[in-house]
Amino acid sequence: MDLGSSIRRRRTKGDNGNPSGGGASSNSSGWLKAVGQKTVLLVVVVLLTGFGAGYLVATEVFFPAPPAPAELSEVPDVRGMASEEAAQSLDAIGLVVGATFSVGHPSAPIGSVLGQSPLPGQGALAGGEVELTLSAGPEVRPVPDVTRLRGDRAATVLAASGFTVLVDSVESDEPAGRVTEILPEPGTELALPGEVRLAVSLGPPPFEMPNLVGMPEVEALAMLDSLGLVISDITTRLSLRDDGSVIEQEPEAAIMVELGSAVRLVVGESPLRRIREDHE
Repeated sequence: MDLGSSIRRRRTKGDNGNPSGGGASSNSSGWLKAVGQKTVLLVVVVLLTGFGAGYLVATEVFFPAPPAPAELSEVPDVRGMASEEAAQSLDAIGLVVGATFSVGHPSAPIGSVLGQSPLPGQGALAGGEVELTLSAGPEVRPVPDVTRLRGDRAATVLAASGFTVLVDSVESDEPAGRVTEILPEPGTELALPGEVRLAVSLGPPPFEMPNLVGMPEVEALAMLDSLGLVISDITTRLSLRDDGSVIEQEPEAAIMVELGSAVRLVVGESPLRRIREDHE
C-alpha cells in the first residue's frame, strides 16, 4: 500500500466530514442567524408596541373621537295649526317650541302657525327647539276722512293706507271730481285690507238753457244766478220796444248747458233813455 496516498485520503475525509473541522464553522453561522432573527423580531415588537401606545395616547388624550351622534327626529309640518296643536305635535316626537314671533296677516286666524324653523322634513336632535311664526290677525285702522280731496287723490290716500278702494261715479250738484260720500264713514275701524267705497261727483247733469229774450234784465240775471250760470258780458243795443229787456242771449234757448257755463246777454235800450243819460 502506498503510505502517501493513505495519508491524503485521511486528510480529505477530515476536511469534509470531521465535526471539529468544517462542521464547527457551520454551527456558528446558524447560531448567529438565530440571534439576528430574534433581534429583528424584538425590534418589530417594540416598534409595534410604541406605535400602539402612541395611537392610544393621541386618540384618547389629545384628539379624542367625538361622541356618537344622538338619533335625529324628522321635524313635522305644523304650519296652519293652532299654536297649542303645534306644540303637542312637536312634543310627541321629543321636540319643544322655541322662540315665537307674531306678524299681521289679513286672513290667517290669530295664533295659527305661519312659518317654522327648522323647516318640515329637516332633522333635529331630541329636545331640540322649533321656532314658530304666528299670525297676529289682520291689522285694524280707522278710515281716514278724504272728503275734501278730489276723487283720484282720495283713492290714492286710501290705497296707501292699506284699504281696498272702489269708486262709484254719481251725478251730484257738487263739482265734478269731488268726493260726495265715503262708506264706511271716516273714523270707522276696519280690518285691512278692508273695502272702502268712494262716491265721486260727475257734476250736475246738463240742462236746457232757458229762454231769456223779452225778460227784463233784472229777472234774467236772477234766473241765471239760481241756475248756477255765470254772466260773462252784458251789452246794450238801441231798441224802441224792448227798453231794459233781453233782446239776445248766448247760448241760445234750448241749448244744453252745464253748471257754471258762461252766458252773454244783449239788453235793449230806448233812444230817449240814452239821450237822457248822455245829457246827465
